[in-house]
Amino acid sequence: MGKSADEFVDAYVAEVAGSDPALDRLVTEASGLDAAGMLQAIGNPWFAAPGRQPLALQMMCDFMEPEAAIYYDAIYGAFVGQTAIRNWLLPTMATIDFIEFVPTAPHALFDDGVGQSSLDEWQMFAVFGDDRMPLSRGVSVRRYRNGWITWACDVYDTGPFRVPPPPETDVDVDAEPIPDWPRTSWQRDTEHPDTHAQDVDLDALAATFHPTDSVYHDPSVGELRGRDAIGAWLADLGPKRGNVVFEPLGPRLGDGTTSVQEWQQMAVQPDQRRVFMTRGTSVRRRQDGHIVYAADYYDTAPLSDPDIAAAAHAAGFNVTANDIARHAS
Repeated sequence: MGKSADEFVDAYVAEVAGSDPALDRLVTEASGLDAAGMLQAIGNPWFAAPGRQPLALQMMCDFMEPEAAIYYDAIYGAFVGQTAIRNWLLPTMATIDFIEFVPTAPHALFDDGVGQSSLDEWQMFAVFGDDRMPLSRGVSVRRYRNGWITWACDVYDTGPFRVPPPPETDVDVDAEPIPDWPRTSWQRDTEHPDTHAQDVDLDALAATFHPTDSVYHDPSVGELRGRDAIGAWLADLGPKRGNVVFEPLGPRLGDGTTSVQEWQQMAVQPDQRRVFMTRGTSVRRRQDGHIVYAADYYDTAPLSDPDIAAAAHAAGFNVTANDIARHAS
């Protein structure tokens, strides 16, 4: 019988504690933990103490498949293989150690037909002394195959990171600016169908939300509560959604109460070319036949790119800044 997650962490800490994480470290033997065990190890309370996060990050890198693992971040793009992931993740996180990631819901683990996938949702906070500044909400989807993590995608709106902090906050504003949004080439999942925005019955969708105890999160509109508010937003959106397609980047995963779908939004041009708009992940939670929670995570930064904005307009996508402000207020 293999080690439990807690036993694994105890042995891991005994081996590496006291030494700095090594960027040239390459782990080629799987940990022996399954998906649930890796999740439990990453979330072990020992790593929550100040100064221990680098060890948790090193351990997560050790869980990445040596050659083929993909880690995508909404700011920095995609990295392939354990070495590339480690050499990006550890130095980058060291520069933003003032940011905390606070879970907003319990994680979920799914059978995806090939292995397992996990879902985690979180809120970022920038901590400046006694002040806590809320930043983006985000979502992480990971895939587990043969004892390794092979896919990790963190999706969130990078907009708050592109705005300088208030002058009264004690933070280094001379840091390097974050890079432009990443031009990642995604491989569409051809085993699952596209979703054409114009084919979605928005009235029927609105009716599935709980009348009062439902909440919808979207980086463009913020938070809407209750069927009436959500339905009004969907009704207003209806004639403005244009010829837009959501291409799946993996299967729709579900366990009966929670579901998740990764996608890229494409603007279909008059000549039928598809132009990338943004990459996202949608989460739905149901109770007693109603949607009680819905969250669409995506980066708004690409949508302000002039070329993408023009392609969206050509596809008939006409959601304006005024539309967003009206529903966000």
